[in-house]
Amino acid sequence: MQNDIEDHPDLKDAAWIRAANKRAKKEIRRQRRQARGQRHGGTIVSVIALLVIGAVVFGFYKAGKFGEVSLPDVKLPQIGVNTQIPFASTPAEQWPEGEKGIVAPDGNPVYEQVRQALVASRMDPATLYDHKPDKFLAMLAPEVREHVSKELSGWVTLLKTGTKLLPNGIRVTGKMTLGEKDGYPAVTTDYVFAYAFEPPDPKKLVDQMEIVAAIREKVTYMVTPDGLWLADSDGFQYSIACEAAKQGFLAPQFTEPSKPGEGLPGDERKYFSVDGQMPDENTCD
Repeated sequence: MQNDIEDHPDLKDAAWIRAANKRAKKEIRRQRRQARGQRHGGTIVSVIALLVIGAVVFGFYKAGKFGEVSLPDVKLPQIGVNTQIPFASTPAEQWPEGEKGIVAPDGNPVYEQVRQALVASRMDPATLYDHKPDKFLAMLAPEVREHVSKELSGWVTLLKTGTKLLPNGIRVTGKMTLGEKDGYPAVTTDYVFAYAFEPPDPKKLVDQMEIVAAIREKVTYMVTPDGLWLADSDGFQYSIACEAAKQGFLAPQFTEPSKPGEGLPGDERKYFSVDGQMPDENTCD
């Protein structure tokens, strides 16, 4: 004779059902605390939770008593984005941190001079947060310094006021090549800088790229006795807050209401690479 699970006498006992649900929910909370890896939305968690509860009830039915049932070891995904590993599952995940990503091809002193300029313009806290790139400006020739100080946008990274990077929140990849221009050594730099921002509520976000913004800058620095001259330059920004960018500041997507496709044109991998031509798509309308 076939018995339906709904006809099992234990499942008709209201007290037993309440106890079963209580234990199942407790186990779900325990497994949620232990979950690791990239986080997903609450819908997935809810579905898995229901499956766990269903497995528990079926286990009760098969075992015939409450105390002898052990729950399956289900790994529940976390909700939100991963702020402990901010570049997880992004193209910048394996990049070197900060200054370690700017490596000179050899010991030529002109490389080191340009490397310091890149660090001062893209990583120095005074530049990022206070919008005072004094170290960078001091490396430039006087004529160039006057021009750049009046129009910082594009030459340095200025974070939108009120935003903050996560610890070790800068990753870098790129290259330098040495040439000559107007009789002076000229170092062409082509780098992508990825910045991971601290969100006010990580659980409200669903995509890791919502906290990561990227800048690619290709600039040629002429090394003269008077200081660095900025020659040819080109750049691109990806996964950004567009209104902040229009004002000359870098901010992540979560700081502004999202618009479909804005700030994220096409395949993200090519925007995190210095191989190939500089992208020419319009990131923000």
